[in-house]
Amino acid sequence: MKSFYLLGTALVLGVATPAIAQQEGAVDLGAYVRATMADDQITDAMPRGVGGRLGIFLKRNFALEFELSNNEAPKEPYATMRPFSARLAYHHNLTERWSVIGAAGWTRLWIDPAGPDDLWADDGSSFLLGVQRRLTDRMSLRVDGVYEHFRSPIFETLTSNLVMNHYAVQAGLTWRFKETRAPRDSDRDGVPDTMDACAATAAGETVDARGCVPPKDADGDGVIDANDACANTPAGTRVDARGCAVPVDSDRDGVMDNADRCANTPAGTRVDANGCPVPVDSDGDGVMDNADRCAGTPAGTRVDANGCPVPVDSDSDGVMDNADACPNTAAGTAVDARGCARIFEEGKANIVLEGVTFATGSAVLTDEAKVVLDKMAGLLNGAPDVNVEVQGHTDNTGSAAANTRLSGARAEAVRAYLESKGVAAARLSAKGYGPTSPIAENTTAAGRAQNRRVELKRTN
Repeated sequence: MKSFYLLGTALVLGVATPAIAQQEGAVDLGAYVRATMADDQITDAMPRGVGGRLGIFLKRNFALEFELSNNEAPKEPYATMRPFSARLAYHHNLTERWSVIGAAGWTRLWIDPAGPDDLWADDGSSFLLGVQRRLTDRMSLRVDGVYEHFRSPIFETLTSNLVMNHYAVQAGLTWRFKETRAPRDSDRDGVPDTMDACAATAAGETVDARGCVPPKDADGDGVIDANDACANTPAGTRVDARGCAVPVDSDRDGVMDNADRCANTPAGTRVDANGCPVPVDSDGDGVMDNADRCAGTPAGTRVDANGCPVPVDSDSDGVMDNADACPNTAAGTAVDARGCARIFEEGKANIVLEGVTFATGSAVLTDEAKVVLDKMAGLLNGAPDVNVEVQGHTDNTGSAAANTRLSGARAEAVRAYLESKGVAAARLSAKGYGPTSPIAENTTAAGRAQNRRVELKRTN
């Protein structure tokens, strides 16, 4: 059974790779204080005492440890426990100063007072888990937790052996009396002799993981010096298998870089034998493409020195063609900022058509009215985005119903005339308001004349 415990512990602890190996032959001596929670079949008091430890490293990080301690219960029932342990321990370094320890092995426990028939010694197994912190090059602080298991012949009955379990905590100092040594590296190339395939490497040489000097590539072109026919190739140069530069056409203009006097020519540019652009005027505006900031200018367009169109005001309305929403405005027409005929004053949506009159009591336009409407039709045709309502108004002479019918007929007559002059019907509507919207007093002849009127109101 003891051999089984030792073998199992060694296999479990051996799977980890140590961070910093302990060297074979190192010796640890330790002293510690111990408190034991004994099986209550021995005592319910907590035996306490001191102990010592000897550890011998058999292999890297594996040590055989021997411990002996004396522990006495401080009150009744009095008992003295003296465990002696031999364990196989594995030391695993976490950092340069911290390590953990796992161990398992055999323990003999002497108990006083002795049991029945003067049986006073037990053999069992013990397990340890500890942590150690290095304080100096030789001294460390160590704290362990210990579990001891016995199938005891002490207090044996006729029917069974008595099982006992003890738990202990021990803390103390450990001194190492043999320094750990790094693996031998005779040529000081950073690779231990046991792994060095190339012994006696010259000082200062860079080596690979095998301790050998890798083939050199002084110009870093990927071809080792022994095979490089073109030494000192500039960094980043594309080379062939001999280490010589491969002809490259970086700007893809058909002229290799070593002969190209005009590097980075834009893609698609026609070049001469030196790789420089051949002057071309693709849009025929008189400005070569290499200086033309406005390629593809329509034929016949007047351009400036940069090949860009010169602003033109074809209808001479003061608004350049590139911003003119209403080209071909009639000469002398007042226009707004968009180049369209100005019909309504700024901020107003209504305009009275001065001079638009009718035969008395009828909706027949006078010749003077047609002259005014001809001009208005021209303005509306010059502002194609303006829609209007033709509004007819009267004074209050006569019945309101008759005046409303008359004002509607007059508004419709104006709308029809404007349509006949080219104003789109969809832009025009007509309505009679009769005497409901006077702009002057109806008590005087002059006031009544002002109220008899036709207005245009913008509807969009």
